[in-house]
Amino acid sequence: MITGDLWKLHDDATIRRIDDAAVRLLVKGGCRIGHEGLLDMLEGAGCRIERPGSRCYFTEKLVREAVEHLGGRSSDGVAAPASWNPQRVLHHGGSYPHLLDWPSGRRRLATTQDLIDMARMAHVLDEVASVGKVLTDSEANPRIEPLSSTVQLAEITDKPIRGGEVFYADNIEPLVRMGEVITGNTGDTSLVAGCDFFTAPLTLDGDQAECFLAKRRFGMANVPGTMPISGISSPVTIAGTVAVAVAELTAGWVLGYVVDPDLPAGGIVSTGSLDMRTASACFGSPEAMLQDVATVQICRRLHGITVRAATGYVDCKRPGLEAAFQKLYPLVGAPLGTGLFPSGGGLLSAGQDYSPVQHMLDAEMKEAVGRFWGAFEVSEDTIAVDLIEKMMKGDRTNFLDTDHTLRHFRSEQWRPRWFERTLWQGRSAETGAESRMLERIDRYCKDAVRRYERPDVDPNRTAELRRILEAAEREILGGSVTSAASPGRRV
Repeated sequence: MITGDLWKLHDDATIRRIDDAAVRLLVKGGCRIGHEGLLDMLEGAGCRIERPGSRCYFTEKLVREAVEHLGGRSSDGVAAPASWNPQRVLHHGGSYPHLLDWPSGRRRLATTQDLIDMARMAHVLDEVASVGKVLTDSEANPRIEPLSSTVQLAEITDKPIRGGEVFYADNIEPLVRMGEVITGNTGDTSLVAGCDFFTAPLTLDGDQAECFLAKRRFGMANVPGTMPISGISSPVTIAGTVAVAVAELTAGWVLGYVVDPDLPAGGIVSTGSLDMRTASACFGSPEAMLQDVATVQICRRLHGITVRAATGYVDCKRPGLEAAFQKLYPLVGAPLGTGLFPSGGGLLSAGQDYSPVQHMLDAEMKEAVGRFWGAFEVSEDTIAVDLIEKMMKGDRTNFLDTDHTLRHFRSEQWRPRWFERTLWQGRSAETGAESRMLERIDRYCKDAVRRYERPDVDPNRTAELRRILEAAEREILGGSVTSAASPGRRV
């Protein structure tokens, strides 16, 4: 088992300067909040409000009081797994707008059929533990797309279902009701993504504010998110961008404290940097990594609040070497508290694309890292002194044919599914090896879609989900459209 304290980026006095700057931004510069109800609550808590600009100037007393109340729950220790599970387990989720087919290179806005096919794939593959809404259905009405997609998934699989991003507050209650139907748990919020992102610098727009309030009504933890891009929406300097990120997270915590001080607090940070040559926002750059690490450390070390770095949000556009580098690079921050595993299953192009081929590669890399963090068992049997002595006395050097090897090799060794472990196979074989690997993965994913057979899904559950969807459509859209275009029409 791996244990120990996390490394520190700068001393406490240095990072406190950034935290003090973040508080100053909230007190002197203010935060735009596009919601009159929230502004009224903040005004009642002592903040100064400029109504024409929807700007709130927080008081330092309120900021310090909120952070002190919510903090104190983070640990400085490494939370590595106590053991390793050789069984492949991956999850399906993300809400990405495009599907990238590889190696063909075809990229398109996701259709209803794409959503169905990816759910079928996830249902068939034994290693996928839950089926999620990895794609945003461009053919569905965006005002109710999370709801119609949930019905689609529930008609396709009997595995656990994961939700995705929600951009309209009036979707949240129906999603909770759907979650109750699917899981049987009262007040189930598993279909609702928990984070509420600010728009840098220091803006919470009206729709996001409405979602924020709706989530609090259902008792969801207060998890603000921050995504400033140095050189565009925040200063080009790392310290300046970190100040903006910490200020946005702190603003979110204060809002949650004012609305319901008893709800737990967390946070997500995924900063970027502007590439001055291409004018592209880069979320997988070393500067972005430093910004994320600094934000995580300030929140943990000074306030005891756990903030997660969304390190899987990277810029690579296609499966291959660059994607592998960008997905694994964030692990340099693991000793600093950014997370122990590569993330972003199937994510490409900074969250714009989902690739099932990349998802399988991401899972392979995650499994390898998981094997390392799982350490190893130490016992008389695994040390195997008796066996080693027996082999030496018998003048034997090959442990391959021993019962000990047969008994332990599956639990001790990680075995890749896609990466090759062979000797040099010749120039023609090696120069095309990566392309052939990607083609094998592509066939594996598409074969899963072809092999899909619809499980015995509870018809009463499906009927109740449809009832919730139709009621939401009448409420949100002013009429029901499912009778003409059933969500299950292609399942």
